[in-house]
Amino acid sequence: MLACWLEGADATGDVDRFSDIDFCASVVDGAIAEVAQQAREALSLVGGLDIDHELVADPDRRHLVFHVSGTSPDLLLDFCVYVNRGSTFVRDDPIERPRVLFDRAGVVRFVDPQRQLRLLESRRRLDALRQQVAQHRRALKHVWRGEFLEAFGYYQRWVLEPLIEAQRMLHTPLHPDYYIVHITRHLPAPVVGRLERLSLVHALDDLERKISDAVAWFDETAALVDAEMSADPE
Repeated sequence: MLACWLEGADATGDVDRFSDIDFCASVVDGAIAEVAQQAREALSLVGGLDIDHELVADPDRRHLVFHVSGTSPDLLLDFCVYVNRGSTFVRDDPIERPRVLFDRAGVVRFVDPQRQLRLLESRRRLDALRQQVAQHRRALKHVWRGEFLEAFGYYQRWVLEPLIEAQRMLHTPLHPDYYIVHITRHLPAPVVGRLERLSLVHALDDLERKISDAVAWFDETAALVDAEMSADPE
């Protein structure tokens, strides 16, 4: 086992008679099922389990809920097991913090409050960009009407601009709002080349195809940005 820590009331010092226990562990590859079973067996030594419920059973995370028969009905044990990772907390946060029992691998991380706020703002912005691109039919309807100028203008507004910002979030995360300022210098050459090709539109049928390609690329980029933000921020 790499690490064990408590979250919730046991970590913040707010335990009362209604509190449950939030116990977390980090384990090496291949050990998650064994550790979950060991927890189950250890609790069974205390008493019979009248609740033994698995909320999450992912390859890299298990979340089990136990209750020992005869104990307070509020004394549930939430047991979360992670593979080769832990949790990230904001430094000096009075609301959420861990009580680390041991951490051999440094999987319990602490981030600067301002950094966390910037991360939350980035998530909100990415969600807004997704909502914007979801309205790309504003451009398509003008393609189908045969109205090139309107279609091209809406393509820029509802697809290309959010795609460029998403690429900025991925490649220049400290400056996601730079739009096309020095974009050729800031973004990788293959990305710039692909954006240039999407920007060169010759006819309505070409525009319809490029709207589809740009939307698909935005979705891929947004997923990569999501993955970056979900990774350990330090």
